[in-house]
Amino acid sequence: MRKTVVAASILGALTATAPVFADEGTYIGARLGGSQLSDACNISGAPCTDSGFSAGFFGGYDWNDYIALEFAYDWLGSYETSFIDGSTGYRQDANMSAFTLAPKFSYPFTDDWAVFGKIGGAYTTYGDRTNTALMGGVGVEYDFATAWSGRLEYQRINGVKDGWFDTDVDTFWLGVSYSFGNAAAAAAAAAAATQAPVEEQPPVVEAVILTKTFEQVQGQETFAFNSSELEESKKSDFDPLIALMNEHPEATVTIVGYTDSSGPEEVNQRISEERAESIAAYLESQGIDRSRMSVSGMGEANPIADNSTKEGRAQNRRVEITVPEFEYTVEEMVEKTQ
Repeated sequence: MRKTVVAASILGALTATAPVFADEGTYIGARLGGSQLSDACNISGAPCTDSGFSAGFFGGYDWNDYIALEFAYDWLGSYETSFIDGSTGYRQDANMSAFTLAPKFSYPFTDDWAVFGKIGGAYTTYGDRTNTALMGGVGVEYDFATAWSGRLEYQRINGVKDGWFDTDVDTFWLGVSYSFGNAAAAAAAAAAATQAPVEEQPPVVEAVILTKTFEQVQGQETFAFNSSELEESKKSDFDPLIALMNEHPEATVTIVGYTDSSGPEEVNQRISEERAESIAAYLESQGIDRSRMSVSGMGEANPIADNSTKEGRAQNRRVEITVPEFEYTVEEMVEKTQ
């Protein structure tokens, strides 16, 4: 009965996910490890090997940072085993492999690190013996580059049995994976960053009253890691704003800090205020009078992206700087025609 249930779940999940396999949520990877069979050497004095080298590849589809569906094919090693069924002994020397399919549940505890767990089904082959069994695993994953992740994982295939053959398979894996979704997001961000800025049209050559505004968004990279202190290398980002404020004494500036929804709300509120205040203090050190500034923090309010993804949380950790519209006069000669 258990074999039928596990096989049906694997087939049903594969059918359901076929239309989305090529989507940007797809990832693929490879892994190496070592496997151990339990209770596989039961005939005294018989040659037996119950541990070996393993290798495999895996792929999956991420719906978000927390839920994925993962498929794997693993070569689990070559084993010479011995079993006793009643008064009869059995021996077999063959390769073992497995197909596995399981939902993967992750909890990202930082932007780059996450723990995960899996529970699903396995279809195993050992020589001429095949079996369906339950599979579970736990591990930790680290995003070491934009589209690349490494993982360390423990996996158990529980109750691989067929007649006299009866064992569990424990494996420790070290793997690496590539995410098509993260790669696509990074490429889109790079393309947006390299777009040529829109050139402002020159003012009309006459005595006119014009209006001006200014908007700037500073991300979390403006500040030292886990700090509200401005990075020295980022201070030059504020040069255009400082130049505008010095050129137009009538201009004022509004500085509002925001965070993502991770962590306690009161902590997020304090961080948003401190980062906004840090920028205001730097402007004041450059000669901008404090009376021309409005400084506040809004915590995790007003997100501009989805807080359930790493990319969205990074966009929400920001400080918005706005110079409200103001008027100024430009006096220039107009060329007269005869």
